[in-house]
Amino acid sequence: HKEKNPYIEGLYRTLKVPAYMTKKILIKGTPLLFNEALWAAGMAMLTQCYSVRGLNVVAGLNISNTINNVFNIVFIALGDSVAIVVGQLLGEMKKARETDTKMIAFSVFCCTCVALVMLVLAPFFPLLYNTNAEARELAKYFIMITAIFMPQNAFLHASYFTLRSGGKTIITFLFDSVFVWCVSVPIAYCLSRFTGLHVL
Repeated sequence: HKEKNPYIEGLYRTLKVPAYMTKKILIKGTPLLFNEALWAAGMAMLTQCYSVRGLNVVAGLNISNTINNVFNIVFIALGDSVAIVVGQLLGEMKKARETDTKMIAFSVFCCTCVALVMLVLAPFFPLLYNTNAEARELAKYFIMITAIFMPQNAFLHASYFTLRSGGKTIITFLFDSVFVWCVSVPIAYCLSRFTGLHVL
């Protein structure tokens, strides 16, 4: 349908990417690349901070993270869909705002329902694992804590991808990995090493 999609003309003639487009991709993409790398390193550092509290904490976290990752798919997928849908509507700002607000509300609602299911099932998931009673107990509470924060995570994730849909990669870099390294990691490091607070 060349009349409908004029950009298709000559699309497969060459794999060459024009210099101006490469520059645009690098300007927008580099902060994302650094953000993902720093965020992953920050998560590893947070886990290391928890690990100084003993093997049962590590076991409990591993069980909890496995289960949480299954349920987190809900807000991750909804956040990604916000970026796609809102990104396509950015030419019509009023419609984009309305759609974004509805999608964020829907994401929070869905994740509230998922969180309730997680809270109910939290005592049963750790029983699937061959580990000691203390690790199971910690895993149960880690799952419950994650469930309590799931609606908030849904809101934050959808808001984050709203910013990304508009190409605001620098501000998302500040909100994501810079926050993790400047706030979360130092707090976890100090609490885990210099206080007697329980890991929960």
